[in-house]
Amino acid sequence: MKNLEIAKILYEIAEMLEIKGVEFKPRAYQRAAQSIESISEDIVDLYKKGGVKELEKIPGVGEHIALKIKELIETGKLKYYEDLKKQMPMNVDELRHVHGMGPKRIKLLYQKLKIKNLRELEKAAKEHKIQKIKGLGAKVEEDILKGIEFAKQGHKRFLLGYIIPIADDIKKKLLRIKGVKKVEIAGSYRRMKESIGDIDILVSALNPKQVMEHFVKMDDVSDVLAHGATKSIVRLNNGLQVDVRVLKENEFGSALQYFTGNKEHNIELRKIALSKGYTLSEYGLFTIKGKKWIAGRTEEEIYKKLGIDIMAPEMRENIGEIEAAKKHALPNLIDYGEAKGDFQMHTIWSDGSNSIEEMVKSAVSLGRKFITITDHVGQLAIAHALDKRRIEKQAKEIEKIRRKYDNSIRIFHGAEVDILKNGRLAMERNLQDKLDVILASIHSAFKMSEKDMTSRILNALDKDRVHIFAHPTGRLINKREGYAVNLAKLFEAAKRTNTFLEINCYPERMDLDGVHVKAAKDVGCLFSIGTDSHNKTHMNFLKLGEAIARRGWLESRHVLNTFPVNRIEKILEGK
Repeated sequence: MKNLEIAKILYEIAEMLEIKGVEFKPRAYQRAAQSIESISEDIVDLYKKGGVKELEKIPGVGEHIALKIKELIETGKLKYYEDLKKQMPMNVDELRHVHGMGPKRIKLLYQKLKIKNLRELEKAAKEHKIQKIKGLGAKVEEDILKGIEFAKQGHKRFLLGYIIPIADDIKKKLLRIKGVKKVEIAGSYRRMKESIGDIDILVSALNPKQVMEHFVKMDDVSDVLAHGATKSIVRLNNGLQVDVRVLKENEFGSALQYFTGNKEHNIELRKIALSKGYTLSEYGLFTIKGKKWIAGRTEEEIYKKLGIDIMAPEMRENIGEIEAAKKHALPNLIDYGEAKGDFQMHTIWSDGSNSIEEMVKSAVSLGRKFITITDHVGQLAIAHALDKRRIEKQAKEIEKIRRKYDNSIRIFHGAEVDILKNGRLAMERNLQDKLDVILASIHSAFKMSEKDMTSRILNALDKDRVHIFAHPTGRLINKREGYAVNLAKLFEAAKRTNTFLEINCYPERMDLDGVHVKAAKDVGCLFSIGTDSHNKTHMNFLKLGEAIARRGWLESRHVLNTFPVNRIEKILEGK
């Protein structure tokens, strides 16, 4: 069993336990699931290396959950999980993917309407039965219908942050096959889109048949959809489709180019090729007359023959990159590894799984130069938000840890503070001034009109001490759309107030996305990257933030995380 499969089961156990009214345990299973889906190591390999004790090293995984993971790994099943499902009259896994359908509402709708699955939920909503239940109403019913449509669309795509370890594992397996020269993952994965439909893998090898045989027999293959001499397609146990093509050496670069750029980017390239007397395809660049092969071994030689600079894969979306490449005016993108630290993470002080010192130790081991502790402050009850007394107590703990790690890392004391409906922060101004970093964010009243939501946010940026506006659209990929906000006005306000816009790289958020980042950059905004870590394994998501920055055409000068720590300190103090 792979990480995502085990995490899915643990999430479902948490939901079922909450429906049953069990206290404390649901949160424990949720935390364990969050950790498992985000670790880069294969959980099976971890278990083989050190058994149950090694599993207990995963944040949030105690002895009891570790033993259940052991059972899943060894047998492929979990009796505890199967017994819970038998006790549930409804399909919890199906219903929980609809935004707004938490355990309490799933239980309520079963009690009132005997709703057991997605089909029955949709039918009841369309027949306006849900709005008649006390405490719900027409708006909830409308939101549920929207959530059903969103869930149907979202289930077709997988979150990039959780697919990277799987894709890397497949690539390593293919590279180990004798005679394989090169392996590259193309498609939207290579462009680092926040979610992907499938994975396209290109291989250069001496023996294509051998590659195909190994590929279709991988451990986590559930179905072989096609098995050919040079191309095979499989579906993995988690539902992800993976295509592998073995190419001739002189076709590898042209195929990589073809399967990386989006449709519109490739159409524009083919137009340029035609204007120069060439035809361009996945097989190479050829002359129109005589079909003479011109280029195809590498991407670089294709772009060079077309008279334009090659751009990073993340940029190949036909949003101006070809015009910039023609003028030799491509940006010098922020590189992976340039971010020196992190501007958003949570600890056991609010809704995180690790202590402050555990987060610090992990950051030091990853080579981070700074981190920012930003536990929740405000009205988010589920996050165990901090009040004034607890913030001051936390400050003392951070100061103690600073002295211990003084030469290793800079620890900023911050907070993620709710913006209330009236547009003010849920924190007194004198307390704001005591913290190093204030992140402001929306965690409630998502259904406000665009005008009111925009005014709410702008009021906070103008009147309070806000360094960073966090996850600016509020979206959750595959779960809910963002709230209504006038982004043009938001970007202008961020520039005017010298507020950094967050690139939140938690896989479900990826907010802002690349398109919005580019639009904000063009206005003159600056950015910070925050992993939104809720345990120490989440710190690895920093790369996803750099990917979004690259998709938004950012250079290192646009991203606060790349600045020297002493310069960051001066910028924060000046706010």
